[in-house]
Amino acid sequence: MQFIRYHSMPYVHMVADGVHILISLALVMIIFRSRQHEPYLVTALAAVVPDIDVIVFRPLATLGYAEGVLWAHRGLTHSLLAGVVVIGFLSMFGPWRAAAIGYGSHLVFDSLTGGVRLFAPFDPTLYGVSVDWLLLNLVTSAFAVTVLLGGMFATKYDFEYGASSFAPKPVFDWFQ
Repeated sequence: MQFIRYHSMPYVHMVADGVHILISLALVMIIFRSRQHEPYLVTALAAVVPDIDVIVFRPLATLGYAEGVLWAHRGLTHSLLAGVVVIGFLSMFGPWRAAAIGYGSHLVFDSLTGGVRLFAPFDPTLYGVSVDWLLLNLVTSAFAVTVLLGGMFATKYDFEYGASSFAPKPVFDWFQ
């Protein structure tokens, strides 16, 4: 019987989940520019759902009920099939695109720091590269916090969400 080995430092997952939430919130703020709370709530939930395998599958593996790579961290819950289920469920509470951004950004950043099993349970292949996760978390957090603070200031001071004054004029404006 082969047991699944989990990371011995559980605080690493909490740091990564915080970064997953920050980057998904920043992406939704850039893309949606919404003053509603639903897109932000949905994307934050979708960004942390893939790491539920650490909480659910670890006790099952310890008791001997689950074994193999699909039940390990970045296994079944980090697949496109699980993404469709999570996005479908969270779309009942907010925009499905926000859920897709949260889940997709989680998969992208986990694929940059070791890999994910995108096509599980059909293909157990690990897809990804290995970038230093601490450096990636630092750069991503700095970007996300800057975007979030800018968005909050824009909301507070009621800045217009529009193109800058240096943007070219639309084609139809030329003919007036």
